[in-house]
Amino acid sequence: MHQNGLIIIKRGNKMKTCYMCKGEVKLSLVDVEIKGIVVKDIPAEVCTRCGEKYFDTKTASFIQDITGCINEKKRGYIVDIVSSARNTKNAVEA
Repeated sequence: MHQNGLIIIKRGNKMKTCYMCKGEVKLSLVDVEIKGIVVKDIPAEVCTRCGEKYFDTKTASFIQDITGCINEKKRGYIVDIVSSARNTKNAVEA
C-alpha cells in the first residue's frame, strides 16, 4: 500500500520479492531523510536489486509523525544535535 510516498506492508508479513523489480528483499536498518533531517537505523525491508524500501505500518506511522512535527515547526529555531558517533554538540538552524 502506498501512503504519502511510503510503501507500507502489514506488520508480521515478510516480503520475499520486491513489488517493483521482483528482486530479493531483506530486512535492514536504513537511514531516512525527512525534509532535510536524517533519521538513522529505521527498520525496513529493502530490495537487494533496486533498493526500494518497504516499511511496516508501525514504522511508517512513526515516520509520518516525525514528518508532521517537522511541518509544524517554523524556520529560525536553533536545535542542538548530539552526534553519537563523535559525542559532540553542534548548533544548527532548523
